[in-house]
Amino acid sequence: MELDFNKEIERIIKEKKEKSPNELYEVHRIRKKEDEFVTMELRKNGFKVSSVYDLVNYKQTDFDYIPILLQILKSDKISDDIIKDGIIRALTVKKAKGQVEDYLLREFQNLTENQTATLGWTIGNLFEYLYSDKYFGQIVEIVQNKKHGTARQMFVSGLTKTKKHKEEVENRLIDLSYDRDVALHAVGGMGKLKSVKAKKRLTELLTDKNKTLSKKAKSVLEKIEKYE
Repeated sequence: MELDFNKEIERIIKEKKEKSPNELYEVHRIRKKEDEFVTMELRKNGFKVSSVYDLVNYKQTDFDYIPILLQILKSDKISDDIIKDGIIRALTVKKAKGQVEDYLLREFQNLTENQTATLGWTIGNLFEYLYSDKYFGQIVEIVQNKKHGTARQMFVSGLTKTKKHKEEVENRLIDLSYDRDVALHAVGGMGKLKSVKAKKRLTELLTDKNKTLSKKAKSVLEKIEKYE
């Protein structure tokens, strides 16, 4: 999964506002040191990289790095959230399916409030990409818990890939459309499922004060009506 540069710029701005120059220096010193550690572990195993983010930003054909990165994540050798974020993004590949989900679900539940909006969202993105009904119940618990805020967005999107629980997901998407943190993704999910059941709620959203949401609802409603 490629790096979202808009989100990265937002993160950098926020980091500069929240930390003093000395704190920022220490953060970046640790980040550089930990990225070098990950890079060296990868190089030992034949991967020609200069940063863990090389695995994110450039197309890969050799995925033997998956167990290496997973083992590093499980160790206590990485503390910087940006390096952890890079590792999780590098693991957001089809070849990682069945290898990383159990551990990352546990990690998600252990995130601090500050980590949830960043690492939590990235973990959610992985679950959207690697979605399996095996984790349906755990994902439902996450999306229902408002304390996870916007980190739930991609988990919500992932639910639309269900093979076994379409009717339940339709109902949950309607409920989640009342939750401002995930409403846009819930509405998008209604479109993916072509949910006729959601038409009433989508019609209500056409006059929502949030113009992005109302525009999305209009687009989804038109899409559903085409398939009726």
